[in-house]
Amino acid sequence: MKNIEPINHLFIRTYDSQLEGHTHDYHQILIPLMGNIRMVISNQTINVSYGEVLVIKKGVQHQFQAREDFRFLVINIEDIGFLGSTLNEAHFSMDEKTLLYISFVEKQLTSAYNQQIKGIMFELLKELLGNMQMSKRLDTRLTAVVHTIKNDIATNHTIKSLADIACLSESQFKVLFKEHLGCMPYAYITNLRMKSALGLILNTDTPIAIVAEKCGYDNVSAFIRRFSSVYHQTPYRLRCNNQNMKHTRIS
Repeated sequence: MKNIEPINHLFIRTYDSQLEGHTHDYHQILIPLMGNIRMVISNQTINVSYGEVLVIKKGVQHQFQAREDFRFLVINIEDIGFLGSTLNEAHFSMDEKTLLYISFVEKQLTSAYNQQIKGIMFELLKELLGNMQMSKRLDTRLTAVVHTIKNDIATNHTIKSLADIACLSESQFKVLFKEHLGCMPYAYITNLRMKSALGLILNTDTPIAIVAEKCGYDNVSAFIRRFSSVYHQTPYRLRCNNQNMKHTRIS
């Protein structure tokens, strides 16, 4: 069965609890908003959950099944070249900022209809997905660990406390973490802290001492050294340079 729907279009839909299937002449990007969906593609069963994306290429027969109260953002699209390297993985995880944007899109689509805004949201979502750093789907034992770290990057997380969340030994946890996230836990935490610090330095007037505290550094000097080693400028100098650039553009 071939299904025909509008292309280059965002919409929210539900699926039936009975296993059904079809193909279509366009690519489709499926993003769970609530719940999960069971997909069968090329005799392979894939469970797609909140926080994940599934790309279904045109002409591919696929079957689907989900609870009828679960909702999904569906993007029918002619060209998926913008996804770049992500195309190597049809099923992948979204980063935090893209996931937050998906929540905004959902609220906009369910609260009012404005074709112009809908078009802008479509184009921005393409940009976010296309520029998103590819993220391998996490082992379920690491999902709660990453959530814990991201929810409170200022906490002094230890290997033991994180391994306990994953119900693993410390050595097992470090091996699994590096396998899925490409670095050791402390390096991952430091990277998140520096990204958060950069946003606070460039986009707010939060005092540097407070930025350091928010990013898990009790010692401001240690924070400045780490920040400078990553961004090759002190927080103060980077903020000043950024403000000068903004003033130059305005004038």
